[in-house]
Amino acid sequence: MKINLISLGCPKNRVDSEVILGRLGEKGYSFTSFSEEADIIIINTCSFIKEARKESHKVISEVVSQKKLFQKIIVCGCLPQLAGRSLFLKYPEIDALIGSADFIKIDEIITNLFKDKKHLFLVSEPHFLYNHTHPRLLTTPPSYAYLKIAEGCSHHCSYCLIPSLRGKYRSRPLKDIVQEAKALCNLGVKEIILVAQDTTFYGRDLGKKFLLSSLLEALEKLDKLRWVRLLYTHPAHFDSSLIRIIATSKKICKYIDLPLQHTHNDILMRMKRPRFEETEKLIYKLREKIPEVTLRTTLMVGFPGEEEEHFRKLLKDVKRLKFDWLGVFSYSPEKGTSAYSFVPRILSKVKMRRYKELMRLQSFITLEKNEKRTGEKYFILVDKENEGHTEFQAPEIDGKVILRRKHIPGKFIQGKISSVINNYDLAC
Repeated sequence: MKINLISLGCPKNRVDSEVILGRLGEKGYSFTSFSEEADIIIINTCSFIKEARKESHKVISEVVSQKKLFQKIIVCGCLPQLAGRSLFLKYPEIDALIGSADFIKIDEIITNLFKDKKHLFLVSEPHFLYNHTHPRLLTTPPSYAYLKIAEGCSHHCSYCLIPSLRGKYRSRPLKDIVQEAKALCNLGVKEIILVAQDTTFYGRDLGKKFLLSSLLEALEKLDKLRWVRLLYTHPAHFDSSLIRIIATSKKICKYIDLPLQHTHNDILMRMKRPRFEETEKLIYKLREKIPEVTLRTTLMVGFPGEEEEHFRKLLKDVKRLKFDWLGVFSYSPEKGTSAYSFVPRILSKVKMRRYKELMRLQSFITLEKNEKRTGEKYFILVDKENEGHTEFQAPEIDGKVILRRKHIPGKFIQGKISSVINNYDLAC
C-alpha cells in the first residue's frame, strides 16, 4: 500500500511528518511523491495564522477534488486540533482527522479505515512527546536534519494559538535528544538544527534553568557532528552560560534566531512580550560576546493599536540594528487568543503597506551585508549538487549559496563568494 504525505508549515511540523513516515515505513508501507499513485494521502496541516490555514484549506480542497474511489484521505496536525469535526462537514471526502499530538496512532487509524470505517476522529488533549525510539524518515537533504527538543508552549503571547494547538511546553530528556542526534549523525547528517516553540526555554519546565547549555555541551561531544544551529530562541530566556558556549564552541553555529515581533513597548506590552530595552541590551551583548554572530529576527506588523508612530519606530530600529536576516508577517486575529478582542484593528491595506515597506528596507540591509561577504572564503555545506549554505545561512529560511560546479550533497567545501544574487542568495 502506497502513502503520499503532504507536509505544511514549519520545521517543527516537518519533524512530526518524518515521524509519521518512519512509523508507517516500519509497518511495511511504501511511499510515493505522486498523489494519483497513492492509496492513502496524508495532509499534515498548520493553523498558526490565517495564511497557514488558507494554505491548508487550499491543499485539502485540491486533494479531495481529485480523490479516486480507492483512495483514503487523512488530515492531521493543527487544523483538526483547531477545527475539530467541522472539517468533515466542509470536506465529507476526508476519511479521518487526527490531532496535533495523535499522529503516533496513524497506523491504527489506517487499519480501521480499510475495515470500511468512515469519518474516524482522533483529536485529544496534546500530551504526546516523541522520543529517539520512534523511527524517522528524513525529508531534508542528506546534509542537515531538524531535531525537536520540546513540544508545546507555556508563554501565552496574546496573539498566539500555539498553547491551545500544541499544549503546554514539554521538554524531552537530554539523554534522549543526544541519542537521536547520534542516530542522525550515523546517517551522515552534518548539521543538526534544534527547534521548539522556544528553544531557550528548554528544561525550564523541568525546573532546570540552564539545561539548554548542558544539551549543547553534550551535542558538541559527538564526533560526527559538524554544526549545531539554534532556531526559535526567546529574548527573555538567554543566560550567560548559553552565550558563553555559543561564543566558545567550534560546532555551535554563530547564528541566533531571535524573534522580536516589535520594538515599541506599547505594542510589546499588548502582545505580552518582553520590553524592548531588555531585548536591545541582549542584542548588544550578543554582538559583544560573539563578534561574528549572525542575527535573524521575525517581526509582526498590523497588530491591533499599531499606530503610524509605532511602525515608524519599528522601521527606525530595524535600520539601526541591521539584522542579517529578517522575516515579517501581518497580524491575523485568531479566535481563542486574548488579542482577538483588541481594538482598533488595522486595515488590510495598511498592514500590506507596512509589510512591503519593512521588507524593502530589510532587502537593502541584507544586500549590504552580503556584498561585504563577496571575495571572502567560507565553509559551505552542500545540500544539492549545485547548492549549499554557510554558517550564517539557515537552510530553507535564509538565502543560499549557488555553486558553479557540482558537488556531493552532505559534503563540506571551502569556497570564495563571487557575487550576490537577488539580494539574498550568493554565488560561489
